Order: sequence, then C-alpha cells, then structure tokens
Amino acid sequence: MIRQQDAGAGLKHAGEISRDQVIAAIYETVLRPELYEAFMEAWEEHITKILSEPQVASRLDGRDIQGGMEIDPELKAHFTRAHDILNQIGRKVPRTALQDRIAAAEGVAILAMPDGKVVARGKGGGWLLDDLASLDALRDRLTAGSVTMLDELRRVAQGNGAGSEAGVLTTDLTPRHLIARIVGDNGNTRLLIEGLDYRWTGEAEQLLVTSFGLSRAEVDVVRNLMAGRSLRDMAKLSGRSEHTVRNQAKSVLAKTGAPGQVDLIRLVAFLVGNEGPTFASHPGVVELHSELRSMNTGLQMQLFQCGDPDGQPVIYLHGMLDGMAPLYHLQTRGLLRGYRVIAPVRPGYGQSETVSSPEEALNAGVAHINELIACLGLEQPVILGHMAGVLHGHVACNNLQGRVTGMVAVAGGGPVLRMKQISKMAPRQRVMAYTARFAPALLPFFVRAGIALVDSDEVHKFMDTLYKSGSHERQVVDRLDLAELMYAGYRFAAQAGAAGFTSDGHLMVRNWLPMIQDSTTPIVHLHGALDPVIPACSTQMFVDDHANMSLRLFDDAGQFLIYENPEAILAAIDDLAALDDQSAPDLAYLT
Repeated sequence: MIRQQDAGAGLKHAGEISRDQVIAAIYETVLRPELYEAFMEAWEEHITKILSEPQVASRLDGRDIQGGMEIDPELKAHFTRAHDILNQIGRKVPRTALQDRIAAAEGVAILAMPDGKVVARGKGGGWLLDDLASLDALRDRLTAGSVTMLDELRRVAQGNGAGSEAGVLTTDLTPRHLIARIVGDNGNTRLLIEGLDYRWTGEAEQLLVTSFGLSRAEVDVVRNLMAGRSLRDMAKLSGRSEHTVRNQAKSVLAKTGAPGQVDLIRLVAFLVGNEGPTFASHPGVVELHSELRSMNTGLQMQLFQCGDPDGQPVIYLHGMLDGMAPLYHLQTRGLLRGYRVIAPVRPGYGQSETVSSPEEALNAGVAHINELIACLGLEQPVILGHMAGVLHGHVACNNLQGRVTGMVAVAGGGPVLRMKQISKMAPRQRVMAYTARFAPALLPFFVRAGIALVDSDEVHKFMDTLYKSGSHERQVVDRLDLAELMYAGYRFAAQAGAAGFTSDGHLMVRNWLPMIQDSTTPIVHLHGALDPVIPACSTQMFVDDHANMSLRLFDDAGQFLIYENPEAILAAIDDLAALDDQSAPDLAYLT
C-alpha cells in the first residue's frame, strides 16, 4: 500500500483492509473489464484515506512536481504485473457496431476486408448476397469501369488508405448502383458497399437548384458523380478542363455543406426519393474525411478535415476522450458552413504515431500545427481547443504568436496542481487526478484497464464510470442522443493504445504555466458553470491571472458545452476572427 508514516495507527489498520480490496479488484478488473468501476471504488477509498491525513496532504500539496507518495513495493508490483498481463492478453476486438448494423440491414449492404473476404452482409438483394463470401463474386455483376474502381479501392484499402473518396459502382441488376468506400472499423480498414437506388429526373435537378442554388453546370457535376464518373471522365465528356470541373465540384460541396463526395451522394440520393446508404462505422470517426500524413517531425499524423474548403480556417484540438465526435456533431447539424476545420490527431491518439514522453507530445503537436499552417496555406487560423486539447492550444498559441489569431478554449482551464482543485471534481475524475498528481507510476494500469473496458462489448459502463445516471452530463447525453457518438469517440481515442491518455494525464497535473508566460495571443475561455471536472471558479482564477484571456460562463451548461450550446462556440470563433490583426486585442469585447 502507500505508506502512511504520518498517519495514526487506526488509519493504518483501515488502510490495510482497503489495500487487500485494491489488490483483489486489480486482478478482477484484468479478468472482467466490466468490473472497472468496482476497482475504481476500492482505489478511491484507499487513496482518499491516505490524503485525508493533514500531515500527508500538507506535505504532498506543497510540491510543484508530480509524485511524492511513497508506494509500497508489493502493491506497486501488483499494479505493474496486472498492467503487463493486460498487454500480454492484447486488445479485444469485439463484433463492432458497424457489423451489427449491417447484419440487420434490410437492404443491400456488404462489409469486407481489404482482401475481399466478406465479414458482414445485409438481408436484402438476394441475388447479390446469397452465399457471398468474397467480393470476387461481385465482379461479374459490375461494368468494366466499376470493376476497375473496385479493384482500386481494394488496393488502397490494403495500404491502409482510410478516408479515400467513395465510388459509385454500376451493376447489371437491381439495385443498379452501389456506393463503395473505405472505412475504419475499430482501428481496422474495411470496404463498405451499399445499395444506392435512385431515379434521376428533371424534378430532381430543379430540387438541387432550388435547395442549394446550384448552377446548371454544377448540377451536371452532381449527375455525373451519381452515375459513377470521375472528375477526369467528366472533363473528357464535357470538353472542360479537369481544373474547371474540380472547382465546380468544390463549389457544389460548399453550397450543399457536404464535407466530401460520399456525403454529397448520400444527400442527393435522399433528396431524390431514396434513403441512400444508411450505414457507416463509428460516427465521429469515419464520417469525416481523414488521411495519414508524414510530417517533418518524422511522425505519421492522422488529419481530419471538414466544413467549407474556402471558409474561415479553424484548427480543432481534440480532448482525451471524445476525439472527433464534437466535429461530427457540428457537421451533421449543418453548423460548420463558413468554416474550414482542420483537425490534427495528437500523438498517441487515433492513427497518429506515438511518442516517448508528454514533452515530446507537446512539442510535436505544436510543430504539426505550424507545418499545417504553412502547407495548407492557412491565414491566421483560430484554434478551437476542447477539454485536454485546451492545454495543447495554450502552448501552441504561445509558440506560434503572429501565426494564429487566437484560441477558443472550451471546457478547459489551467494546471491542476492543488488538492483543493482536485477535491471539487466528480468522483472518478478526482481519483484519476489524485493518482496522476501524487502516484503517477500507477497511472498506466488505470489507463490500460479503462481501454480494456472501452474495447469490450460493455463500453457503456465506461460512460457509467465517468458520468453517473442522473448527472447533468448524462441528461445531456440522453437529451441529444449522444451515447453511440461518445462510445465511438472513446474507441477512436483508444485506437493507438494508452500513450495519448497517459501523456495527457501527466500533463494536466503538471505546472505548464512557464510554457505560456510570454503569450499575448487572445484566448477566449468558454465554460459551463456545472462542469464536474474543471470547476468554473478554477478557470476564472486562471483567466484572471492572464491579461490575454477572457471568460464566458454559461450557467446552465456543464462539461459538454460544445454539444449543449454549439452556437456559443461558433460565435466566439467569429469574434476572434473579426479582430483587427494590426491592433491590440480588445479582451473586453471578447468577454
């Protein structure tokens, strides 16, 4: 156990009992991830007893660096051994939500591995799905051009090319059109093929003109995309340059609000009288276009982009848990029109490469933002930091002064260094903060055990651990139907393993203020008064200590402010973007 040299004999005895419970709970959690909450309860009781002793608390609270608790070598060995066992067992790959949805589909839907093996199929289109074990059997029902397109998609998928553009395959039977694309599914690359049955009419063309203000040339681009033609094919057929056709396609995406061709095809299929493709992998992950980039740091980085290609540039820095889920939420509600959102995945998350230390994660993140600004031609982008991403945004704003307009910081604050700050957190976030702050050597097991629960078929219990039934956050999840989206975010964040979580866990309780002391870049903090993790009063004190910061407080919102009041976040972005680049920032205006 953690030694209690400053505590009385009675507390020692109580600690011994709790110690045994902790050890038992450690191994129960290894065997049954769904018991993670019971383990957290046992550990909370144990560590709280230690920290409730005034002399211990006073000694630890006076430290400016992490650690300080003397850890019983035997207990530490149990944590280390259990962590090693989890790593030896490896990651569980449960039947995914995507597979389940496709298996329940009434229409034509096929999910296949890059080598063509079918792993799930819907109930419709008997001619296509009866005993279909491989995509090779589909080739005989496709036109020659569609065979080539399918082969190319398979080739890209085998190279882990998630996020590739969709293709429309033409068959010789009903449904005549299939939409094929590469998707990510729990970290694996898959091919998704779905029926797309629609009838192109003059009324359909007029609907596009009326609804979105498309020109006739732009409507022609849409019609050809629906027919499965590439932009190059369109250029040849129309006699226009490929550059012209590509610009028209970009204009169509901007006017319709569709982030990519696949979303445009789905939208048009729905508008002209068909639901179109109804299945996708975890929302918040594959529904937004992503690519893998080789960065100048030598690291592979996953990059998401959405919104208007010609809009105000916004660099989104995700939090620890929900990944790209907030962007998916904003995009599907049509709130990103007018914004070009670039979302680099930080080291150790998603498909981005891991690094060896929290410091390296910070430095690489700043370098990647700087490189994106240059190579994408982003003029004075606004940073949108969410939760743990706020910390990274602060460091980026300090290091990239003059290259970014400022940051909108949502549900974030300053360093968590004192027990008074941690004591005001919700129970599970509080015990994790205590561990990261005072016993950081134990943190890897907590993260790895949590990932095991996220990987399991009972991922909902991970949310139960963080946000209790009846809490404000759970009410928001229920009201806005966010549960599946949040689960997808958890799985996205855990895709690369424990590295990202562990790095952020260390950084959040470290004194990173010296890294931002010279910053004059305007920062607008948006915070919910009901936030159970970062108390609003803590963020207020942090903001008051920095002349370049202001705070907007929302009385009826909590940690999920970005979902509860997205208009407030977008309004703050607009306010920052409107600042005169040549003038001193008017923070009173931003309050």
